Amino acid sequence: MKPGIAHAASSVHSPVRPRPAGKRPWKALGMVRRLDFNIPGYRFESAPVGGNEPVLEGRMRMMQLQPGMSMHGTEVMDLHSMVSRVNLTAGLRVVIVLAGEVDVRIGGQRVHLCADSPTTLARAAIISMPEDALFERQWQRGRWERKLALHLTPNWLRHNGWLNEQGQFSDPVWPLEAARRPTCLNFPDTLYIQTWQPSPHALALAEQLLCQPEDPTDELNRLRLASRALELLYEALASLRTDAGRGPATQGNLRPRDQDRMLRLRSFIDTEIQQPATQPTRIEELGRRFGLSASALQRQFRSVFGTSVNEYRRAMRLHQARTGLEQGISISQAADLAGYTSAANFATAFRRHFGTSPKCIRSRS
Repeated sequence: MKPGIAHAASSVHSPVRPRPAGKRPWKALGMVRRLDFNIPGYRFESAPVGGNEPVLEGRMRMMQLQPGMSMHGTEVMDLHSMVSRVNLTAGLRVVIVLAGEVDVRIGGQRVHLCADSPTTLARAAIISMPEDALFERQWQRGRWERKLALHLTPNWLRHNGWLNEQGQFSDPVWPLEAARRPTCLNFPDTLYIQTWQPSPHALALAEQLLCQPEDPTDELNRLRLASRALELLYEALASLRTDAGRGPATQGNLRPRDQDRMLRLRSFIDTEIQQPATQPTRIEELGRRFGLSASALQRQFRSVFGTSVNEYRRAMRLHQARTGLEQGISISQAADLAGYTSAANFATAFRRHFGTSPKCIRSRS
């Protein structure tokens, strides 16, 4: 057995580290089970679980925004210590850690990102992969992460004129003359990883993509999400030019302290939602508590998360109800958990949000 795997296996029964108070993920987001990893070739090494047992607390999301452009979002806490491996397909990836820590290896190179230690570790990375590469994740019981990853396939890059004539990335330096050419993604033709520090605006864009409740069926909404992903891509690539003296990337409208205030506000709301008997704090009172007028609080919350406070509450209560249904509670109990006095109104809202009925979800439990 390899040393890394042996270490993972020996630490399976280590105590769970306490989660930061008031921060996600929390059980309302559900559980990710072993069989949910239906990616071809995904394998667990020294896995302490079998069958369809839970391996993560929280949720994972995959969404295709355009042909060749997809996003992968995670809000999860590891329930076990083990190692997993899968081959990643070639292309360009942009990864942003919104909370917690990501520590993985791609093609043997370490990618270590952390949102809680911005002075010592970056919280975002650009990963150029001209060829497929092995991805290895060392799970650690109790460690959690909230991250967003964008993936652009070689076909997408080629279609947009960002690969050279040979279909390869070129010189890693970004000279002035290269910026005038249509093929200006100047990475080497081998695996290339570069960290960067996203602006508050980029973090807000990532939050909006991650908080999107479901995969949109209408093309107009999908276009809106793709535009946010492209704006994220722009800042990531522009950060490379900053090092060459081209000027900083856009910083957006919110200052870092306002961004932090909105994250604390959401944690406060999450804590309330976990206590169904608690009456939700009115917007005006939230404003006084967080030092903003009601209108400024709503504006900043929407700027970061792409939704209003009440819309966010409603969506998360529905997630809490769905998790309850998956665990076997009745539909009337789930309606009460979501804050609905009418089971019919609850079923309508549930179907609109998830695209399926509460009865269908409960039948799977």
